[in-house]
Amino acid sequence: MITINKNIQSEILMTTMEEIVPEDSLFRKIDKYIDFTFIYEEVRDLYCENNGRPSIDPVVLFKLVFIQALDGIKSMRKTCEKIKVDAEYRWFLGIPFGQDTPHFSTFSKNYERRFKGTNIFENIFINIVKQAQKYGMLNDEFFMDSTHRKANANKNKYEDELVEQIKKRKLDLEEEINEERRRIGQKPFNFKDEIERKHIKVSKADRRTGHYHRDNKEKGFMYLEHRTVNGKCNIITDAHVTKGNLHDSVVCTERLEYQKDKLGLNIKKVGLDSGYDTYDIKKYIEDNNIFGAIQYRSYGQGKTEIRKWQFTYLKEEDVYVCPKTGIILPYRNIDKNGYKKYYDRKQCEGCPYQKQCCGKSKYRIIRRLICEEVNERARERRLSKEGKELFKKRKTTVERSFGDSKQNHGYRYTLFKGVEKNQAYTHLICAAQNMKNIAIKRANIDNSVYNNTNIFNNFVKLLKKAQKSLKENLTFFQMWGLSTI
Repeated sequence: MITINKNIQSEILMTTMEEIVPEDSLFRKIDKYIDFTFIYEEVRDLYCENNGRPSIDPVVLFKLVFIQALDGIKSMRKTCEKIKVDAEYRWFLGIPFGQDTPHFSTFSKNYERRFKGTNIFENIFINIVKQAQKYGMLNDEFFMDSTHRKANANKNKYEDELVEQIKKRKLDLEEEINEERRRIGQKPFNFKDEIERKHIKVSKADRRTGHYHRDNKEKGFMYLEHRTVNGKCNIITDAHVTKGNLHDSVVCTERLEYQKDKLGLNIKKVGLDSGYDTYDIKKYIEDNNIFGAIQYRSYGQGKTEIRKWQFTYLKEEDVYVCPKTGIILPYRNIDKNGYKKYYDRKQCEGCPYQKQCCGKSKYRIIRRLICEEVNERARERRLSKEGKELFKKRKTTVERSFGDSKQNHGYRYTLFKGVEKNQAYTHLICAAQNMKNIAIKRANIDNSVYNNTNIFNNFVKLLKKAQKSLKENLTFFQMWGLSTI
């Protein structure tokens, strides 16, 4: 039998928002497990105590952005339109039906006039991470990576600009190179600042973005977010925004130090991809007693048939041994880049494997970095059982965190221009993602405890019932003069 719905839109309903919102609503869980009262203290100095018109509750202001991030709504205008008719959103904001909801420009105006240039966004993000700490949702394993976000700029509209900058120097390495040259009787190098000149693309729409151009990836004007995720519950512990043309490794050690200082994190293990395979990062990891697993990065082995790795290095004699003839290649010199050179011209002349080993050169030169021991120890950590297990977790931690952000929280594109504004909103989006993570996991734990308690209580009731039944049966048999069943 066909059923036709009647027009019931005009019916008056006698109900409350508490009854309308489902018990398993995400916003109920967030409201239960996340404490938002700290926001009042954070913004107190930004409001006047005894002058001006009454303001909108600052917690409501930030909850507007959290709603937009949690449900991946594309704009604040669309968010405020949905809040007008959505009971779940109104319940979360504490705005009953019949009361006006905030205008979509409210938060942007407050940002420009009140919050811009302050550290309120960073403090909110840090406080949510600390709430996760209190729940015991952090351990000592961390994973770092970066992802690009498309800027609000046309990739075909740009200006070509010549940039001059002083090339970054490695002072410790330079001193080590000169000490080595003095030891072998060579004249020390006179290291100077070098000016690096290069042409870059500058967007006409947003000059503060950077042109992203990595192999096998989409090119265009982007912002980069360098994210650190904890290994226990995927809590985001750091989200740092830079221009799209900055390399991942540049900010790695700086962000790890930031997390130690701001959050007091105990970083004992770090999983990184091949983009972080640099001497500075490996040295930092060792100096701070951190177990680091860094993915292998191929630097090329040349075109010769006999590879460098086939030569045997004798550490005590500081020489290399040819794998084919056993010829000794002694240490001869060190260049300005810190590479020690091992070769023997006379021994290579007339060698039957000269073409396979030396190619077009007359003799084979093996280069070894002065700090190669650091690379070797990093390789041992990567190939160890612990290192392999640590690196495997990257795909279920930081990579999944990025995937969740882009798929569910509107993270593929930037809605704003400038690093500062994108950083502010990134802190709020990542804070919202952490809230969801905390609320869902804590609710699951509480439900598990509740279910286990019910099972135990039911089991106790059954035991008591069985005990009572046994006593009644024993009484029955005793009445008939029987002592046993």
